Amino acid sequence: MSASERFERARESEGLSGALSVLRRRWLIVVGVTLACVLISVARHERASKSYSATASVAFQSGTLPDAALQIFPSSSTEPQREANTEVLIAHSPEVAEGVRRQLNITTSPKVLLEQVQVEVAPNADILEISASSGDPEYAAQLANSFAEQYIAFTARSELAGIASAQRNLESQIATLPAGSSERATLQQSLQRLGELKAVAGGGASIIGRATTPGSPTGKSLSSAVAIGLLIGLALAFALVFLLESLDRRIKTIEECEREYRLPALAGVPQGAFRAARADQREELLEPYRILRSALDFVAVTHRLDTLLITSAVSGEGKTTVAVDLAHTVALTGRRVVLIELDLRRPTIAAHFDLHPDGGLTSVLTGGGELTDFLVEPLSELPNFSVLPAGRLPHNPAELLGSPRVAEIIDELSGEDGIVIVDAPPLNPVADAQVLIGNPAIHAALIVARIDRVTRDEARRARAILDRHMVEPVGIVVTGLRDGSRYGYEPYGEPPKAPKAGETSVAGSPRSRGSESRRARL
Repeated sequence: MSASERFERARESEGLSGALSVLRRRWLIVVGVTLACVLISVARHERASKSYSATASVAFQSGTLPDAALQIFPSSSTEPQREANTEVLIAHSPEVAEGVRRQLNITTSPKVLLEQVQVEVAPNADILEISASSGDPEYAAQLANSFAEQYIAFTARSELAGIASAQRNLESQIATLPAGSSERATLQQSLQRLGELKAVAGGGASIIGRATTPGSPTGKSLSSAVAIGLLIGLALAFALVFLLESLDRRIKTIEECEREYRLPALAGVPQGAFRAARADQREELLEPYRILRSALDFVAVTHRLDTLLITSAVSGEGKTTVAVDLAHTVALTGRRVVLIELDLRRPTIAAHFDLHPDGGLTSVLTGGGELTDFLVEPLSELPNFSVLPAGRLPHNPAELLGSPRVAEIIDELSGEDGIVIVDAPPLNPVADAQVLIGNPAIHAALIVARIDRVTRDEARRARAILDRHMVEPVGIVVTGLRDGSRYGYEPYGEPPKAPKAGETSVAGSPRSRGSESRRARL
């Protein structure tokens, strides 16, 4: 499987691990938004006015007493739901509310009373559930019981009125019939039964459950408010996190760098390795570059690395610091190293070694002196380490870098057992780096990518530029890692003493000098 196929497969299989990585980076947003929503939900719960609800249950009877006494069964008796709805409307009528107002001796209008009461029919039963809500629990119970009582009273009055009306109707019919007739006798019996029903009028409805004073307010409890706030907070937090992630195109992890550049990450450099401006002040922070040096040893088995160009997609990714410290680390093995600054727009190597910025490569290119006049040894303990700074800034850097003299200088500085490390401009903003990677004297390129600095689009453009040239990129160095311990850079035992000149490695063992099989290895 080729490297590009491997990185494409990794891109397809990121799935859950990618989502977890997003949450790990944005956990502060998740916690903050969730906590805020919980606090808001709890505050609203505490500040909301308390409402207490009490319910009285009333059993009602289908049909009317006069109809039952006269053995009349109207068609509506076959529609129990219609009768139940009728009872609901009666219990929730202004007439009943007016009776409640008089019973409780309050000034509240019937309309307001009706807004405080809700009447429903219990499922599959001839029972009315009369619920009253109020900020006063005792008043809520009184209101529900009063509505139940006034409903029964209204029903009784209605039944008495119905009985009286039926009696008058029967009496008028009896007066028209001859005495002794069977029909007159039947009507007189019905009239007698109606008289007997007056004693039990209103008995068809009864309270089967009186409302009691509620002990706690209705609505959601504090635990429910916390749960609702938590759910809403998590939903908002996840939506916000993934919205920000979709809008933020910056590369966040080493794995993303590998996918976008389609190159292996040879080393990761923590943010702390950049805290010192001077190269001689970073000697205790060179461990990531020793790892990089070892990785390049293995790369050198199959690639020629005697001239190594170091660049990045955009500025500010730390390519110059990587070039300086890598050159320093390789020089510690005893191998001859020349660091050439070919960034003729923003040269900074002079600041790393406290060099005078006037003389340098541009002076050699413009005939202002010999090459040996501008080579400096910035670290006295490493005479095998030389630096050729950029010098004065030219007005035509791209044309100057494209001159044949640049290739001659690189060839002249790369000896039998030496390595030339080139600090090049970034790939995307200017054409200078593209000119250099087309130079036949450059044999390999190393890309520097900074976490939270380079975007995915910038990385893809840089990779497209590399694909158009013959120089093969051998890998990437990821800088700006915030959690150095996650990548193995935490202190391990006692810190070693600073290595001296002549320190050996696979790359620069004195025994390997002059060996043609290892001539291109670091």
